[in-house]
Order: sequence, then C-alpha cells, then structure tokens
Amino acid sequence: MNVVQLPVFNPPLKGFLRWAYTLSITSGHEESLPWYYSNFIQWSCTKKILDGDRQFYVDFFRGKPNELNFNNPFLLTCSVNYSILDSLALDDWPKFFADQIRNGYYCIVFLDESKLSTAACYQKHPFPHHLFIYGFDWDQSIFYVSMFDNKEVYRNLQISFQEFEDAIDSMRQLLKENYTADHHTYFYKYEPHFPYPFDTTSVIDQLQDYLHGETHLNRINYNFDNEEAYGIKVYDYLQMYFDAAEKNDPRLKDPNNLRHLHVIWEHKKMMSDRIGYMVEKGIIPYDEELVEGYKDITKRAMKLRDQYIRHKIREDKKMFETVKLRLDQFKNEELALLQKLTTMLDKNLVVT
Repeated sequence: MNVVQLPVFNPPLKGFLRWAYTLSITSGHEESLPWYYSNFIQWSCTKKILDGDRQFYVDFFRGKPNELNFNNPFLLTCSVNYSILDSLALDDWPKFFADQIRNGYYCIVFLDESKLSTAACYQKHPFPHHLFIYGFDWDQSIFYVSMFDNKEVYRNLQISFQEFEDAIDSMRQLLKENYTADHHTYFYKYEPHFPYPFDTTSVIDQLQDYLHGETHLNRINYNFDNEEAYGIKVYDYLQMYFDAAEKNDPRLKDPNNLRHLHVIWEHKKMMSDRIGYMVEKGIIPYDEELVEGYKDITKRAMKLRDQYIRHKIREDKKMFETVKLRLDQFKNEELALLQKLTTMLDKNLVVT
C-alpha cells in the first residue's frame, strides 16, 4: 500500500489541539457519543494573570494527566520519547511512521513546527509542537496531517517527507540544548472494547463541581495546587484578564488572545449540544427555558468572538466594555440554567 489515509472527522472542539487530535479520531463514531456527552463539562484557567512569563489560558478540564495521555477510552494508546527513537537514522523516520499508519495507528509527533512551510511560525522562532499524521503517499513522499495552518485555521494539509525530517532534526537539537522538555510522540488506534453508556451520575458530579468552582477529578493520583480556578470562578479571572488587556498592562503576556473567547464559545456550544442530546435520548424532558437559554448564550458567545476578531483588525474602544458585560451575563444565566439542569438530572436518577 503506497497510499494510506486513516479516517478522520471534523473535531467538535478545536480550541486546543489535545482535543482536536483525539476527537478527530473518535467523534465520528456513534458509539463514542455517550462518553463525549458525559464529559467536557468542567473548565479551568490560570490564576496568575500578570505573571509576565506564563501565558493566561482557559480550557476544558478533564482532570490530569494531559488528554494525550491515555485519557480517551476509545483509543489504544502508545507513547515513546526521543531517547527511544534516537536509534533511528533521520531518513528512516518517514518509513517508521508510514509503517505505523499501515498498522492502523494515527501518529501525533513531537517536532519543531517552525520547519513546516504550512505553519504560521515557519522560519521564525523554534516552535516545539505536536503534529497529527493520519496518512501518507509514499510515491509522492508526503504525509497527510491536521494542524493550524499559516492563517491559524485548523485543517487537513500535506507536508513533504523532507520538511518532516527537518522538523525532527531540529527538535533533536532543541532537546540537546535543553530548549524544551520532551513531550513525547503518541500512537493511537481506534478500538472500542466495551460499550460506554451515558453517565448521569458523572454529569451531575461535574455540574456540581462547576457550580461550586472546584474539582474532585482524579484527586486519588494528584494533589491539586492553588494556581488554577475552576467552573463558575473562571469568569472572575476572565474579567481580570480583559481588564488588564484594556489597560495595556505590561505584565500581561499575549494581551490580545482570541483563543479565550473561542474556548468560551466552544464551551457554551458543548453545553447546548449536550442538553439537546439528553432531550433527544429521553434522559431529561424538553424544557424551553433550558434549551433555548443555552442556545441563546451560545449565539451571543459566537457573536462576541467574531466581534473581537474585528476588534483585532480595527480597534474598537467599546469592545472591552462589551466583553465584560457579556461575561457577567453568561455567569449569571449559567448559574440559573445549570442548577435547573442538575435538579432535572437528580430527578431522573431517582426515577430510574
């Protein structure tokens, strides 16, 4: 087989590649949907907004470790580091990864993305990053990959074996110079070993954590520090972030990051889609206030993100006022809607 492309789907979450990569493998499979809608409720953010060195972020939270580390029950996962792969001659790397794809494994390779002409960082500063490879054409000497392109759009692209080797070679050098730690290379095979029914109890637990601004996920293995905020409390730190951005605070790293508003929209859309799924499956009865309320939040979150895109192109002094107003609205409306949803799910558990 000189050409192999493993099936990939348009991932429902793209704010961070740890979600996009794994969900592009699983989300198109009907049997994975109960698991998907039982998860992705909680989110978190960093508390140290004016750190200077550390970038503020907000993201979905599913406990630790990182989502790439064996966290998706539908993926058979293997991982290796550069120490293990170092015995490969550089020109053997394309064949090694092509062989894994032939065996049904998707590859997420840690490399220096600045060596890839499809990347926004091409020929700029080094950019250690994971690249998702789902196929190859041996005769054309290309890999089929998914990534954010040079316009920061997530899509499927092609890269040459030569650029791949250059990115690997550069990554090897960066590791020798201690520029970054080795974040490992992963191999995934889609293998649903058992059915995963919708988990109402887990959803209630996550919703309660969200409403109380805390987390109980995976505490058996990790002592959580006090550097992150969870659930409803994330809104308070988003307000601090945009307040610092409005004032051009020099201690704020990356003061004009659109990703925060994109993740807010993805989070609200995920909540709205989950409610629709639960109604469709008869897990909760249709409730107009709940269904339409979350649809409305989702629409306003998308509009807010799009307004901010325009603000980045042509500065609008009123944009920060709009952002802070919407964040207050989302917080207050979510408190009411999610308390209602939790009550409905509790009643469902009692009935069943």
